[in-house]
Amino acid sequence: MTRNMTKGTIISHILLYSLPMLAGNLFTQLYNAADCMIVGSINGKEALAAIGAAGPVMNILLFFIIGISMGSSILMSNHYGAGRLDHLKQQLLTSLLGSMIFTVIIGIITFIFCPLFLRWIKTPEQVIPQAAAYLKIIMFGLLFSCICQILSAGFRAVGNSRLPFYALLISTFVNIGLDVLLVGLFKMGVKGAAAATVVSQAVSAFICISYLYWKEPVLHFTRKELKMDAALFKVTLQFSSVPAIQQTILYGGRILVQAVVNSLGVDAVAAFNVTSIIDNYVLEPGNSLAASLTVFTAQNDGAGKKERIRTGLFITLLTGSAISILTALLVYHNCELLIGLFLPRKDLSVVKLGCRYLKVISYGYILTTFCNSFQGLFRGLGLLKITLIATIIQIPIRIAVSWFLAGTLGISGISVGMIAGWIFMIAYEGIMIKSSLNCRKQAAAYISV
Repeated sequence: MTRNMTKGTIISHILLYSLPMLAGNLFTQLYNAADCMIVGSINGKEALAAIGAAGPVMNILLFFIIGISMGSSILMSNHYGAGRLDHLKQQLLTSLLGSMIFTVIIGIITFIFCPLFLRWIKTPEQVIPQAAAYLKIIMFGLLFSCICQILSAGFRAVGNSRLPFYALLISTFVNIGLDVLLVGLFKMGVKGAAAATVVSQAVSAFICISYLYWKEPVLHFTRKELKMDAALFKVTLQFSSVPAIQQTILYGGRILVQAVVNSLGVDAVAAFNVTSIIDNYVLEPGNSLAASLTVFTAQNDGAGKKERIRTGLFITLLTGSAISILTALLVYHNCELLIGLFLPRKDLSVVKLGCRYLKVISYGYILTTFCNSFQGLFRGLGLLKITLIATIIQIPIRIAVSWFLAGTLGISGISVGMIAGWIFMIAYEGIMIKSSLNCRKQAAAYISV
């Protein structure tokens, strides 16, 4: 089912489009959460720390792919809004094949060098064997993740956010079931959790491919059409490179922050892993609203309807702020209960560290609404350099503050560093908002090719 956002009620388009995406993103987070909850409760804090240490390495690869899919989605949304359906299909195929080639290359490199990467980020030595084993198995599923990301970008570009949600819903239950079987029954530990993730990603990819062929005629392609357009591939690289670099920088910064946490010991690594999962759940409503705003903006920009874009931004900020305030209160007053879902009661030191982190970071959750909404607007307008610069500004600040305060405040210093980065990011993006809404989209030169 497609959705044309250039007509009709703005708030209904943004909210109805974002809800399936939100549900899908929450189930995406459940992949890692299920691994951590089951592995942590059965195998203890060292196994939980291993998954946490592997996370940044895995995510920097995955989010480079997501960066490419974000750029492609903007191009595809603009083609769809302007009625250029042939260009839309060519864009999808070119993005898919190019991303698959890249994924295979980085997967092989990571498989070979993952112990070295883990040592670079100061992973505790007793955790490295389990973390490396987890990463090596995950690499076998990276290609499935790539297929899901690009096809989901295509579905969302034409206004269909439901199919990615259904695919994630089914694959998440597959993942949880296999976690229980492989980790709980067969005692495979982190290897079982990784294998469960790979199988569930393969299921998701199969669902996306099947739906595209049977239910989405706008995106359907034949074997003869499955080829890369050289000129379009160059345009795709030019346009997608900015969000891809942005995502890589973002998670490169996360790796450096993880290195700070790793230096604080196994308890801090385990606590940071759990609190990061909780953070991800809290931030997903804002992420989904921002992603909805991106597609809404791209379609309306393609149709030349600037005033609808301004109204869409206001609605997104208002809705996101209300949600972030509510979730911040819930996390602040229930941190022990939330962290206790991932660990046995005996690990009280980890629970206390996690609560210290969450009680500080909850004060900054509302800032993420503005960060994400502004990012969504700029992406939809094709002003990706602004989003890149904003990320470049916040990451060094986040890292510097975290390194400076970790020695005195411990894990709470990491929270302060996160908040400081968000503040500087909003300051820069706020300055750029007015001029951006009145300027021509930088992507126009690319899209017209």
